[in-house]
Amino acid sequence: MQDISTIDWNEVWKEREKEKRAQDECASCAARWSDPARCRKFDQMVKEDNWKDARERISAMKTAPDFRVLDIGAGPGTLAIPLSSMVRQVTAVEPSSGMLECLHNNIKDRDINNITTLQKTWEDVDIHQDLDPPYDLVVASYSLGVPDLRDALEKMAAVSRKYVYIFWFADLVSPRHKQYLEIWEELFGEQPASNRTPNIIFNLLYQMGISANVEISRTDRTIQFSSFEEALDDQREVLHLKEETQIAVLKKYLRKTMQYENGQYFMKMQSSQAKIWWEKEGRTYV
Repeated sequence: MQDISTIDWNEVWKEREKEKRAQDECASCAARWSDPARCRKFDQMVKEDNWKDARERISAMKTAPDFRVLDIGAGPGTLAIPLSSMVRQVTAVEPSSGMLECLHNNIKDRDINNITTLQKTWEDVDIHQDLDPPYDLVVASYSLGVPDLRDALEKMAAVSRKYVYIFWFADLVSPRHKQYLEIWEELFGEQPASNRTPNIIFNLLYQMGISANVEISRTDRTIQFSSFEEALDDQREVLHLKEETQIAVLKKYLRKTMQYENGQYFMKMQSSQAKIWWEKEGRTYV
């Protein structure tokens, strides 16, 4: 058995990233969220029950009224909007124009004046020219789809003076792959790529001299559609299906698995998540 201390965990991440991108044409989050309609639908979902899911995630982090927060991959403001009323200032980094439009609308609608935005991928951010560190809290919530994990983590650690939080998927395959595991080979002729699991992040942090904390939880989520056609079209785009034979397989599967109630169609999803975090232990930004 190989000693895990001898494994280059950044190379493991890179290989998983290459495998995923080779198999999944919609692996680029910025490209996937370029559709304004999809972004608006996601925006409405995260705002349900007064940002319930986001507030639960925020409650799992250490915050204070005088904190400056850096939110990497902010989306429509999933964390940034509710955080803005709890902290002094939020900087939201988001590459997708569709998501950024929703974020700006949410800021305007709520007359928020303590959120600044930056339209860039995290790998393209220059922490000296684009940002104003140090930040009391740095968070990346399901947004670490980066080609070089070590570089991403080093930048996060560099700009934080107190806490760094990463929320990430904990299943062996991505939530989308897990949802369609039963028909994945029929759709694409191969098994889904392995997920970049949290142990890779944890092990790489350890090799970098950072002792992180890890907590695993499970989430049950329901997506609602007004018609079967809407669900089929939405999931066809999620899976990036082009062939009629693929769409027929998906249609048959959705007919079998989706629930119908009071004129609405419901898709239930289960997934495991990891919260990975560490405290800077008095170290300051350099």
